[in-house]
Amino acid sequence: MNSFSKRLKQLRAQNGTKQNTLAKYLHRCSGTVSNYENSVYEPDLETLIQIADFYKVSVDYLLGRTDCRALPDHLPTVICGKYTVSRFLNLLGQLTENDRKALVYWLRVLEDARSPR
Repeated sequence: MNSFSKRLKQLRAQNGTKQNTLAKYLHRCSGTVSNYENSVYEPDLETLIQIADFYKVSVDYLLGRTDCRALPDHLPTVICGKYTVSRFLNLLGQLTENDRKALVYWLRVLEDARSPR
């Protein structure tokens, strides 16, 4: 089973979507969705985009190229000041392992401080 079929099956289960519901959205028969999930066939590019739109995930997520479900539309979203989601992710990728550990430590401190006791 390839990444796409695993992700499709997982998304469908997590969202409680039946094969025939997705098939109707795609203007296909439910057997086609079953074939996608069982790696018998792979969707064409247009159908792949429709599936990503239906589940509000990126095509890269569907194909297993990333574990981040976020759609690219979220990348320009400003987190704070001049820091967008995209810039933040790029900066995270440039941190050393020690810096990442320190960042996670401080995020936990902030998270704990905000948690109701």
